[in-house]
Amino acid sequence: MPTFPFSRWMVLLLLAAGASLPAQPAAPVSATVRVVAGRPTVHLNGEPVSPVIYALTDVPGGRWSWEELPQHNLRQFARHGVRLFQVDLFFDHCWREDGTMDVAPAQRQIAGVLAARPDAAVFLRFHVTAPKWWRLKHPEEWVRYADVEARAESAEGFPRIIEEDNAPVRRVSMASTRWRDEATVRLREFLRALAATPEGNALAGVQVANGVYGEWHNWGFFHNEPDVGEPMNRFWRAWLRTRYATDASLREAWRDPAAALASTTVPGLAERETTQGIFRDPARERRVIDYYTCVHELVADNILHFARTAKEAWPRPLITGTFYGYYFSTFNRQAAGGHLELHRVLRSPHLDYLSGPQAYEPEALKPGDPYRSRSLLTSIRIHGKLWLDEMDAEPTVPLPQAANHDVVLRNGVATLRRNVLFSATKGMGLWYYDFGVSGFDLDNVRHNQRGSRGTWDHAVLLRDVQALKGLVDARLTRPYESDADVLFVYDTHSFTGTASLRRSDPFSTVMIDHHTLAAFRSGVVFDPVHVLDLPRVDLARYRVVVFGNVYQLDDAQRRFIRERVASGGRTLVWYYAPGLSDGATLEPRRIGELTGIAVTPFSSDVAPTVELAVAGAAPVRYTTGKEAVRPLFGVAEAGAEVLGRYAGTDVGAVARRRFAHHTAWYVAVPHTGTQPLQFILQDAGAHRYVGDGAFAYAGGGFLVVHTHQKEGGTQAVTLRSGKVVRFDLPAGYHTLVLDPATGEPLLPVVPEIFTR
Repeated sequence: MPTFPFSRWMVLLLLAAGASLPAQPAAPVSATVRVVAGRPTVHLNGEPVSPVIYALTDVPGGRWSWEELPQHNLRQFARHGVRLFQVDLFFDHCWREDGTMDVAPAQRQIAGVLAARPDAAVFLRFHVTAPKWWRLKHPEEWVRYADVEARAESAEGFPRIIEEDNAPVRRVSMASTRWRDEATVRLREFLRALAATPEGNALAGVQVANGVYGEWHNWGFFHNEPDVGEPMNRFWRAWLRTRYATDASLREAWRDPAAALASTTVPGLAERETTQGIFRDPARERRVIDYYTCVHELVADNILHFARTAKEAWPRPLITGTFYGYYFSTFNRQAAGGHLELHRVLRSPHLDYLSGPQAYEPEALKPGDPYRSRSLLTSIRIHGKLWLDEMDAEPTVPLPQAANHDVVLRNGVATLRRNVLFSATKGMGLWYYDFGVSGFDLDNVRHNQRGSRGTWDHAVLLRDVQALKGLVDARLTRPYESDADVLFVYDTHSFTGTASLRRSDPFSTVMIDHHTLAAFRSGVVFDPVHVLDLPRVDLARYRVVVFGNVYQLDDAQRRFIRERVASGGRTLVWYYAPGLSDGATLEPRRIGELTGIAVTPFSSDVAPTVELAVAGAAPVRYTTGKEAVRPLFGVAEAGAEVLGRYAGTDVGAVARRRFAHHTAWYVAVPHTGTQPLQFILQDAGAHRYVGDGAFAYAGGGFLVVHTHQKEGGTQAVTLRSGKVVRFDLPAGYHTLVLDPATGEPLLPVVPEIFTR
């Protein structure tokens, strides 16, 4: 196996960039993720290390660690206490068309990091995507989009390799066995060669990447429907043979006397339309449900295959991770996206962490918005896996001469603290993602004649990076506890049975994204969990359990909810159509049997509008969506108190029923605003840390409050003990970092801004 020693020309390149020669680690790094006191934690050679990483971009101009600007930024984070670093590499950089594998780019990437911090541990985001020369050579392996013909990529400029991933461009099908087999051989060859180099000693982890932007979404998923190509058809037929074994079983399941395992093809675009409004009828549309299930299992199995390959090819313990598990802020494209087989991934011993960018919508990016992760973090922690947030919406770095410099910088510190400590309160980690000159900082560079800088490169921000890491380090081995008393429960598999085309399901995204936003705006703290993990949750800590898109439940799940969750004085909140399906049929009576509030079908020719009137709150009238929705349901329970009705009717749409051991709420139409959820949370006695205009995170030894004081003023915070602490704040955005028991600040309430 060829090795590539640290050569003289690499030394000269590093010296030209102002870097000192890297010192090699004293010993090769062995890296694992272990659960310590309830918190998944990175371990290097057996010692726990906070999962706080600085990551370079894949964007040209900021991606190579040995170049001038990336080297400067690596050194900045190293000086401020960060030891873990991530760099990108693609097969395009090392798998040559003549069949050779060149590990020199990987050596240079790692060497550049070591030049900034000799004891660094390096994570390599390795894109197993077929290199451009390979996909041009093998058009028979391309994806075929169900709704549009593929087009060529733009040849202008010097774009990112992943620049047009989310367009219908020519990419290799996820189902290509030729790509997977050859990529497996090449990945193994690459890692074994790298392990034989001095730079390989510093490698701690490999994040396997493919699909849109390396995030394992099906190609073009945002606007286009996945794959009807021949590789997918071959995989589909093999998948069906495993699932059904015989033509007779397939025909029975699909209710199609002509179906045959040897000749069936994947459903086309027209067939993917639902016949029951939001829902696919599992008795008549099993073929389409099977297709989406097949697609998601394929993506998950590819991830686990390459993660296992990496672990087995490396000569010592290696952390493996991936972008996966996106649930929030997925643009109502869950069925096309590829991320629904969460437990298939969580159960695997071959993967140590999942990751993703923070939520982008709704109201998630600007100061004053609630930062949140993409995934069901409680489930990920329950399964002993680590989640790493990719912070790629960085705080604004003010220009030195700007008139509002101090205000912008204080807002930047508030954003930084908000983002970092959300992850910490959930017992998870993150990386600071730096787009560099070619990314988000472009305007700043264009107008700043003082030179280029990274997107975190300001002394005040970096001081806070160091202080925040110190706080996280200090709590690393303390027992982790969440301080949430509200639990949100969701399902992933339901999306294989709901409308996916043209964003024709107006309810599910509201239940997922807008209801959690409403909870933040209500001042409570909540945890998100997958319905499959509900039996593994410590229910005693939760006063309220909010059920989202739990459309499909089996008998055991229904029994557990009725006997264990609907008890202890808790409040259960049910939205739209919980338990409508048992996996075989759709039956409205199941909603009432599950919730204790009977419903009956209701129809409307226009988008559903609800008029809500609750004691102590202003009346609310809201409409969800822009078109009529099928099916709809109205309250038909004589024992329930109706608090909201469909506009212009006497039909109940929001109702409460008190039982001996719990209270149930049923809301037929979810709402993008804070009501009725805010009233329900207050009625249930969920702890409200802050009032309107602020929100809180709490857990892991932190209480974090993010607030906007437009004119300046007092921010009150109510601790769980009932004690109220108050802070006088100047105008602008602020993130208070408090001890949850005493309310004492853990960082200065108003950060000191250095004199310019």
